[in-house]
Amino acid sequence: MKVLDEKGKLFGLINIIDLAVLLIVVLLIAGGIWYINRDKPSDTVNMKDYIITIKCPAYGDDVLNAMNVGDKLYYAGGFIDAEIIEVRSEPAEIDVYTSDGRIVVQEHPKLMDIYVKVRVSDSLDDPMIFLGQLHATVGKDMVLKTRYVEIPAIITAVEE
Repeated sequence: MKVLDEKGKLFGLINIIDLAVLLIVVLLIAGGIWYINRDKPSDTVNMKDYIITIKCPAYGDDVLNAMNVGDKLYYAGGFIDAEIIEVRSEPAEIDVYTSDGRIVVQEHPKLMDIYVKVRVSDSLDDPMIFLGQLHATVGKDMVLKTRYVEIPAIITAVEE
């Protein structure tokens, strides 16, 4: 018995092109069944809340009034899982040069240092704490951005 006869049939039973189409259909059906019945990824990720204190040095009332408890931080094109939980201010201290050449630290009459506490949820699977894609480490310069504010700042404390 020939493998292919003169009519192009495989073993005299089915056309080779029809067999290829049939195999493709069977593979698509099998792939669809596998896709529907596969194990779903686990939604449980071990998360922990951290409190990050951010200092925004020497700004006026307009910036202070634009920061609100409950505002989410914005980073790299979207809001992140970081929420402002406290906003406080202290008079900004500036260096003043006296007429005799000394440098004296004095409070600025209008500007203030704004301290923002942010609650961040981050995965316990990573040893670093992230604020968006930024490693949240003390001394790190960053840009504090919400819906209403975008200012340079520095991380001054990270608490568990």
